[in-house]
Amino acid sequence: MVIILRHLTLENYGPFTKLDIDLGDITVFVGRNNTGKSTALEAVALLLSSINGFMLYAPKTSVAMLSRLSSRANYLINLRSNSNIAVISGDVIHQGVRRSVMVRVVRGINGLGDFRNDVMREVANSIVELAPRSQEILMDAFRRVQKERGGTGNVSEAFREFVDGVITVLNDYVNNLLADAVFLSTYVDGEPLNIALLPMSAVVIDDYVVGKLVRLGLSRGEARRLLDIQVSRVSEGRVIHISKKIDIKPVNVQHASLHSFLIDDLTPDKQSELIDLLRGEVRYFYDYRGGQVILNFDSGKVSVPYALMGDGFRALVRMLGLIVGGVDVAIIDEPETHLHPGFMEVITKYMVEPRFLDKVQFVMATQSLEFLDYLLNAAKERNMLNRIRLIRLYLLPDGDIDYEQLSGDEAYDERYKLRSDLRGP
Repeated sequence: MVIILRHLTLENYGPFTKLDIDLGDITVFVGRNNTGKSTALEAVALLLSSINGFMLYAPKTSVAMLSRLSSRANYLINLRSNSNIAVISGDVIHQGVRRSVMVRVVRGINGLGDFRNDVMREVANSIVELAPRSQEILMDAFRRVQKERGGTGNVSEAFREFVDGVITVLNDYVNNLLADAVFLSTYVDGEPLNIALLPMSAVVIDDYVVGKLVRLGLSRGEARRLLDIQVSRVSEGRVIHISKKIDIKPVNVQHASLHSFLIDDLTPDKQSELIDLLRGEVRYFYDYRGGQVILNFDSGKVSVPYALMGDGFRALVRMLGLIVGGVDVAIIDEPETHLHPGFMEVITKYMVEPRFLDKVQFVMATQSLEFLDYLLNAAKERNMLNRIRLIRLYLLPDGDIDYEQLSGDEAYDERYKLRSDLRGP
């Protein structure tokens, strides 16, 4: 493993008031529906992506984590906590060196404290820098105003005053938006690394602001178009880099639910490794070439487009691709999805092989007792139970979530008691 996450703490994040756990080389979250399994995986992805400017990197692909969170912005901070701050923190180990990483989720720009001015300066630049289409709208509006009012004197100065008035309205409007916006700030070993403005989805243009622009001389249509253009430059989210001195290696992390997987996304050597595994595990499989799966029957070889192969086969390929793909951390929500029982056994067998487990850390959530049973049995057979951690999540009557941490040995001994936490047989 190049980089691994060894500890995770959540405070007031999503449904969690408090979660403080150690992670293994394989960490599995289990629990009934609505106990926060997917949110825990999201927190891991968010924490690790923050090092990368909030991007999830995998070979040949990347995902903007911020855009994935925009629709959930109002739910990132625990609604029952009466707090405007949530915290995700953890210990990342790179080549034996431990670095602490923390992401603070804050509602409202005033919660940023000393960084408020840095963010406001960045946002103000977006407002002052008018988009070309906005400039055209203002020029047309100014010409009409000049004509209607019979303007005389210094036209350049009059236009500058007109634009300044519009920018003042835009700044005031954006200030109001940022008062309720959600920000993410990253710290490494206590030093600030970056601040991200979470995209603001479905920003409603305020009629009061439109009225202010109309009083400056714009038509209502022009005012709305201008606001749509300029506010979008702010509301799409951005990452503001604060530190110029923190040196931390980017993390290759893949969240299986967010990354679309194609065999062609793997490097040639990883494709060959994946194809070799498939040949050993899938009857009739012979090769993969440029989007075509080559099957070998007694009557000869048949070429089938990968997209037309069954869900079970493609789920197997996806999981094996994660195992051989060369990421530091693989995050997998319900790895059992579409996997036949035989393929579950195949996947878990390779997950606990040292040649893969020494390179990839797995963080997963499952509702399948069958998958968990295969995993623990495979680990037991290879003396790898010490590399597994299991986190049981419980929803309490008052709405809080409690948890229990189990070592691999404890999970193996109690696996059949977990039936009530899972959806398996």
